[in-house]
Amino acid sequence: MKKTTKLIGMQSCTQNLKLKMRLSLILVFVALLRINANTYSQNIRVSFELRQVTLEELFSKIEEITPYKFLYHVEGVNLSRKVNVSVFKTPLSRVLDDVFKDTDIRYQLLDRQIVLHTNHSDNFSINSVLQQTIIGKVTDTKGNPLLGVTILVKGTQTGTTTDADGQFEIKADVNDILVLTYLGFAKKEVVVGNQKEITVTLDEEASQLEEVVLVGYGSQKRKDITGSVSRVNAVEINKMAPVNFDNAIVGRAPGVYVVPSSGAPGAPAAIRIRGITSVLGNNEPLYVIDGVPIELGQGQGNSFYSESFSNSISPLASINPQDIETIDILKDASATAIYGSRGANGVIIINTKKGSYSSVPSISFSSMTTVSSFFNKYKMLNSDGFHKVIKDAYTNAGRPLPDDEDLYPFGEDVYTNWQKETSQPAVNTNYYLNMNGGSLNGNTMYSVSAGITDQNGPIYNTSYKRNNIRTKLETKASEKLRIGVNFNYTDSKNKGSNTTFYYQTIRYRPDIPIYDEAGEYAADPNSIYSNPWVKVRYPSYVDSKNLLISLFGEYQLTKGMVFKSTYSYTKGDNFSFRYTPSYDVFEKRNNRKGTLNQNESGYYSRIFDNTLTYNKSIDKHSINSVLGVSYTQNESEYLSINATDFPDDFVMVTPGAASSQTLSSGGTISGLSSYFLRANYNYDDILYLTFTGRADKSTKFGPKNRWGYFPSGAVSWRLSRMKFMDDVTFVDDLKFRTSFGKTGSANFSDFQYATFFGSGSFYDNNNGVVANTIPNPAIRWETTNQLDIAIDYSLMDRRINGSFGYFNKKTSDQILSRDVILETGGTSQFANIGDFGNKGFEFQVGVDVFREGKFQWTTEFNVSTIKSKVLHLNGGYYRNLIEGEPISYFSGYKVAGIFQSQDEIDTLNSASPTGVYQSGNTAPGDFKYVDVNGDGFIGTDDNGVIGKAEPDFFGGWNNIVRFGNFELSALFNYSVGNYLFNSNKRDLLIYSNEGSNYSTDILNAWSPTNSSSSIPRLVAGDPNNNKRTSDFFIEDASFIKLKNIHLTYKFNPNLLKKIFVQRASISLSASNVFVITSYSGLDPEVNYSAASNFNQGYDSAAYPPVRTFTLGLNLNL
Repeated sequence: MKKTTKLIGMQSCTQNLKLKMRLSLILVFVALLRINANTYSQNIRVSFELRQVTLEELFSKIEEITPYKFLYHVEGVNLSRKVNVSVFKTPLSRVLDDVFKDTDIRYQLLDRQIVLHTNHSDNFSINSVLQQTIIGKVTDTKGNPLLGVTILVKGTQTGTTTDADGQFEIKADVNDILVLTYLGFAKKEVVVGNQKEITVTLDEEASQLEEVVLVGYGSQKRKDITGSVSRVNAVEINKMAPVNFDNAIVGRAPGVYVVPSSGAPGAPAAIRIRGITSVLGNNEPLYVIDGVPIELGQGQGNSFYSESFSNSISPLASINPQDIETIDILKDASATAIYGSRGANGVIIINTKKGSYSSVPSISFSSMTTVSSFFNKYKMLNSDGFHKVIKDAYTNAGRPLPDDEDLYPFGEDVYTNWQKETSQPAVNTNYYLNMNGGSLNGNTMYSVSAGITDQNGPIYNTSYKRNNIRTKLETKASEKLRIGVNFNYTDSKNKGSNTTFYYQTIRYRPDIPIYDEAGEYAADPNSIYSNPWVKVRYPSYVDSKNLLISLFGEYQLTKGMVFKSTYSYTKGDNFSFRYTPSYDVFEKRNNRKGTLNQNESGYYSRIFDNTLTYNKSIDKHSINSVLGVSYTQNESEYLSINATDFPDDFVMVTPGAASSQTLSSGGTISGLSSYFLRANYNYDDILYLTFTGRADKSTKFGPKNRWGYFPSGAVSWRLSRMKFMDDVTFVDDLKFRTSFGKTGSANFSDFQYATFFGSGSFYDNNNGVVANTIPNPAIRWETTNQLDIAIDYSLMDRRINGSFGYFNKKTSDQILSRDVILETGGTSQFANIGDFGNKGFEFQVGVDVFREGKFQWTTEFNVSTIKSKVLHLNGGYYRNLIEGEPISYFSGYKVAGIFQSQDEIDTLNSASPTGVYQSGNTAPGDFKYVDVNGDGFIGTDDNGVIGKAEPDFFGGWNNIVRFGNFELSALFNYSVGNYLFNSNKRDLLIYSNEGSNYSTDILNAWSPTNSSSSIPRLVAGDPNNNKRTSDFFIEDASFIKLKNIHLTYKFNPNLLKKIFVQRASISLSASNVFVITSYSGLDPEVNYSAASNFNQGYDSAAYPPVRTFTLGLNLNL
């Protein structure tokens, strides 16, 4: 054992010694700085000759040839005194000594400053010269004072704000720079110098023409863009307090059709940019988040995306909308071709907030509390109405009534309002903290944020919780090298948001109690649904963890030439858990003791991008180009466990405890190698040319078809710069642009060209390995050619801005199924044989109705049309596609009304060649279907197109009104000419059996005494099959909705100074305020299967939409 000796008192002595050494080092360091300053001035030698010049001219000469600047009080120095100076390699200090000899002026050197003062200033201090009180006023370009402008001394935390008259007062050194910032105006920097009174005019933020928008692998000024790019205002989006940003861009950009999937907490939306382009691939756009491309569904096609969609594993959920700084939507081929095989559905580029070089920290905090409730609810039958409907249906069918045990399983007086019993008060909270800034030396900038979201749904036990943290850091390692890192991590939990639960709830019999007489959970043994009050409490959730990291280095090789290398890594882990306990009616019916469904999945994406950009301007000519190479690797894997028969419902978290388990697992890997180029040419801001090309090599295809080539070209002509437009004074800018190019898609399952094998049986029932798929080595890229023609305009002193355009997209080589001979061992295989088309118009206009004074009003309106068409199938098929019809349409029978008498039925039967027009069971009160083909009877040939899901036109209308400290914004969105298949109408208005509840409207069903009703008769068994798909269930879903209204009050910054707050505001907002529509469902803005390409326009009673009211507080420190 080693002995140690502790010397008492030595520790404090050592600490004192260390402290003295540190102080000594500091004093030595300071002294060296002082000595260095004097030495530096002595080492600087100057040579010049000046005759009869003023002191002011001498000072200017010294400032010109040395790094020193003179600082002084003007009234203390006679600047007009003339001197003669002739020196050659003379120390600067000696020159100053000679100049000020026999005067009352003394000088002092401070860093790079020569501070002058007089002998009379006995209490002289450097600060008395350097620092002074500045009085100023800030106005806009019209001379109106601006309230709440932030003024900061650059590189410090010293600051103030303007009052109601635009005036301010601040202490600053004469060599300081004041930085003025104000929302809606361009930042401005003012050098203090010897000024004591300053008047500053702030210009409004750069016009849309000067606005910089993000394009693939770079950015451009809007005025220089030749493609179709729309910017969505991130500030306006956050007024809606969205959980996911995709739901908030509805109605804000032309050509972008957004439909929410449901009102469930955390539910995403379906976004279609200029229509549908693929059958097997998902049609969501490519998202680029801080330069990192992200494909929903991991590029594995629509079936995979639909599955992941239901599990809420979209990486978009990891982005806090409050972190977003800009959203740019790329729509035409010129803009998207640089993304090649992933650009056919458009591209949405998202850039998150960043700091600023040489800036003091800016801290912002926001808190939002939201109360939500159902936007609308179905009115369902109570027990009395339910029993009446059953009795009428059996009577009309000529059947005896059910036994009392079946009609009143728990007695005649039992009634349960299941919607009420499964609902809850929904209060949601959202907290967000952000700090932006930079280092004082101007070499580093940073942005750090954290958010906590807790969203509860009106349905009990449904919620979405998210915690996220984000960091963005950039630093100038040298004059030519810039490096940075982006980090975003999100942990979320989606609980209980089953898309079919609400439907099961409203359909559950109202005469079933929650508990039976024995205190057990009551259930209808004949029902296909579980007790809703119990089922909503079953354990069911999805845990998701998303990580996005990117590192970049950027080096300036020569003037105008920059090389950038970026590595990004995206990772998502998801765990879903659902347990059905042993007391569930289905568990009892199937003699099971609890069932567990557990899934684990993960995806990984690695991208390595290298780009070389070059910018050069010569006289009226300028070029901008980017050349790059990109490598992408995607991996995904899953593990699924199904276990049944547990010894106890409390051990369901351990699958091994079950007596039966089924496991399945799998995964896939794919790669993409890419080379790309974009070159822009600009002649005098009049003529613009753009060429873009990309070559992609994908492992999804066979060796002979892996390469795809995607070129595009664009030209734009600024007419407003031409001589013949000089006299057209109301036109500020007018630009014509057109583009044509090719993009592609490989967004479907990997290895479509290969054969997959599995266990099975073949000839003579022999077991073995059999082919699961029929390969097609010729499978190749789906390609989309797109033409775009548009005009951008700005009128009346930029008071009116907008664009009008036409697009035409044709997608060729669509992968569809085709029949193959049976000798292949299968019935069909996939092949590139289909052609689709989408074309339409887009119009957008923004008007500053009032933009001067205290009252300001800005309005923006957009409208779009999209017409899709199946051009050619070439013998291929998929679902119900028909050549010449829209991609999203409904097929079924046409209803001509309701049979009012037996004579009417007999007349049609007698004229039918089969003796039966419709059905042998048809009776008065049943639907009368249209004989479309005229063959005298209703058959499958009478089934045809009865409606379309896509609208004739759609868009949005946003208004912003400012008055004093108040700001009011209102967003309307609308859709005209689209139809919905209201499956709820079929299930809730057409009687089928006594196992399910119905809408109160069914009480208005046809009867001899209610012959004007459009609802068919109540009859058990539905012998006429009135529930068959028909245009009775297809409804015009045109609507206009007040999507969001937001009121903000900004507090007077002069009052906030006392509590050290720069800016503060309080807001009140509401979403889904009201809707004007003829649609009979809960909400016309619905899509049961947002991830599906062919279930668009189906309303199947998913989680109902919600109306929210939000109170918010925003602070800037």
